[in-house]
Amino acid sequence: MYILLGDKFENKRQLNFSNPFEDDENFQIFGFGSIIGTLMLHQCCQNEHILWDPTTEKFGLIPPSTVDSYVPDVAKASSDFVSYLHGFGYDYQNNRCCKYLGNQYFDPLWEIYSVRSNSWRKLDVDMPPSLKWSEGTHLYMDGVCHWLCKKSYGKHNSPFQPCLVSFYLSNEVFLVTPIHSDEDDDCIKFKASWINLAVLNGSIALFSHIEETTTFHVSILDEIGMKESWIKLFIVRPLPCVERPMGVGKKGEIFFIRKDEELVLFDLGTQMIVKLGFKRDIYPDCRIIIYK
Repeated sequence: MYILLGDKFENKRQLNFSNPFEDDENFQIFGFGSIIGTLMLHQCCQNEHILWDPTTEKFGLIPPSTVDSYVPDVAKASSDFVSYLHGFGYDYQNNRCCKYLGNQYFDPLWEIYSVRSNSWRKLDVDMPPSLKWSEGTHLYMDGVCHWLCKKSYGKHNSPFQPCLVSFYLSNEVFLVTPIHSDEDDDCIKFKASWINLAVLNGSIALFSHIEETTTFHVSILDEIGMKESWIKLFIVRPLPCVERPMGVGKKGEIFFIRKDEELVLFDLGTQMIVKLGFKRDIYPDCRIIIYK
């Protein structure tokens, strides 16, 4: 695990990291990046989550969910519970508590965790979940956790059009922003081979890569909860050299692996490709996140 430093990411420093999941290397860093210097480590579909501060090198184990206390016995006997992390953020209005949102699929059930109380509690909400787990499709900004939803949800398997779900940590309410699927746009139709939520100039941005045309699409959200609020910002020229996108930087830089295994970035401002001087790591699932 490395940190890239400098205006052009010209310096690379290896982090002193010891795997808190012991011998299991199948874990991920959740979301777009760190929250007040803390990263969330988790194992997909598992009820194991750990907070990590790379500066102090300290880990904080989050206690197990209390879902068994409010699930009917008949449900426990007939269904296995799978945990999906949906949000990780900072609550400015609740004694500076850091919370993260989890989803247990039995109707589904929602839970929330507070660092201050070091405990979980059930949320009585019926929010559209991100049923297809995909790194890069969850984002935190200004007290709100956001994620993309594109499938049916709920106990009745209710159909729901593609949308952005925004959950407010301070008052625990949510808003849904539709993403119209009838537009002639592969990005909006979720037909892209890669989709990433990011923050661009203080706005929520949706980045996507269309493999067939080798182009990147960038749209920004004008207003949460309003229809037709997505504004197309860029369609990046065809880049046939792209092997696999890896993430988005804080200034909108698109990081990707070229077909020659070089790690490079595309600068939206200059429309130029910048070589970073690094080869892809031996692990195929490496990605770029923001740490601050």
